[in-house]
Amino acid sequence: MVIPAKARKEARIGQGDVVLVQPEGNGRIVLTRLEKPQTRRAKKAKITFRKGTHAVASTGRKITSAEVRSALEDFP
Repeated sequence: MVIPAKARKEARIGQGDVVLVQPEGNGRIVLTRLEKPQTRRAKKAKITFRKGTHAVASTGRKITSAEVRSALEDFP
């Protein structure tokens, strides 16, 4: 199906957009642009090697003491 450029621009529908197609009867079809799914990118850890100590990894997000305690509850 070809959607005229003017109609696409007014509806802000671009290449790769997902649309919902709903028939309304009497030969009418309603297209509704849906939100694009957010892509989840895996965060890379940055490893810092400090002289005389162990390596330290960081993902760039700070965590709270409560999150650390919660993560360590499973360990004996």
